Amino acid sequence: MVLSASPLVVAAFDLDFEKHLDAYVEAARANPKTTVLLQLGFEHETEAPADHLAEVVGRFRVAVPEGRVIALGNCEKECQMLGSRGVETRFIHQNCFLDERRFRPLPGPRRYAAAYIARLTPFKRHTLIPVELAPRLMLLGTKTREDEREYVETVQRRYAAARWIPAFSGAKVSEYLAQAKCGLVLSAREGASFCSSEYLLCGLPLVDTPALGGRSVLYPEEFVRFVESTPEAVAAGVEYWGGCMVDPWRVRAAWLEKAQAHRTAYRELMRELTGRTPARPPHKLGLRTPHPGSIYSWAIQGYLLMKAFQARLK
Repeated sequence: MVLSASPLVVAAFDLDFEKHLDAYVEAARANPKTTVLLQLGFEHETEAPADHLAEVVGRFRVAVPEGRVIALGNCEKECQMLGSRGVETRFIHQNCFLDERRFRPLPGPRRYAAAYIARLTPFKRHTLIPVELAPRLMLLGTKTREDEREYVETVQRRYAAARWIPAFSGAKVSEYLAQAKCGLVLSAREGASFCSSEYLLCGLPLVDTPALGGRSVLYPEEFVRFVESTPEAVAAGVEYWGGCMVDPWRVRAAWLEKAQAHRTAYRELMRELTGRTPARPPHKLGLRTPHPGSIYSWAIQGYLLMKAFQARLK
C-alpha cells in the first residue's frame, strides 16, 4: 500500500515483504530514499523471528543502501528485540489502524455468552473453550489449510451445538457481536490480533489468555479478564462477564483513548518522512483488506446507524 508517492512510503506485512523482496528492491531503486513501513503479522518478541526479520531487512538494505525499513512494533519488547539487531523500529500498534467507523455497539438481546472470531487453525486454541459452553457460543471463522483438516473436524465435533458463522463481511461484524456478552482471545503466540480490538470497538469486554505478540497493549484493563490457558479458567472469565452490566460505549471509548497515542505516533512519523501532515491512514493500512478506503468506511457507518435505528424501533 502506497502511503506517500513522493517521497515514496509504502506499507507491507513482514511476510509479504519477504516473499516479494525483489519487487520492493526494484521499486526502491527507482525511487531514491524509499521507506517501507513493516506491519508485524506475528510475534517478534522471541529470538528466532527477530533474527529472521533482521536478516530479511539486511538483504534489502544491502541492495538499496539509501532505502529505509521501519518495523512498527506491537509492543516495547518487539522494538527492543529488533532494535538490538539493527532494525529501525517505532512503537505503533497495528490495531490503531482499524477504522472505528466500521464497528459500532448495537442494541439487542445478547443471546450468546461469548463470541470467538478465529480461523480454524491450531494456534487459535479453540479447545480452551469449555465444551459445555457450546450452546451459548458463537464461532466466527472458517478452515484455512488442508493439512489442518483433523483439527477442523475435532473443533466442529466438539462444538457442534455452537452457532457457526463460517464467512461474513466486515459490515456484519458489529451485528454478530451485538448478540454476545464477551469476546474470546485464546492464542498463545500471534500478532496484535485485530479481532481483540474489534470486540472492544463493538463494546464487548474480553476474556484473554497469556500471549506473545502485543495484543494487550491497547486493552482497557477494566474491561478484560486475564485468565490462565485452561477451559476452567476460560469458563470462569465468561461467567464473570455474564454477570456484569457493561456499558458498551464505555468499552469502545476506553479503547479509542488507548489507541490515540499510537495514531499520534504514526502521524508524527509520516511528518518526519514526508514533511507533510498525513491524511487519515486507510483501514488496516490497506493491507490484506479488499476495501480499505474511507468511502467504504462511511458506507458501513451508514449501514450500522440504520441498523441501530431499526433495533430501537422494535
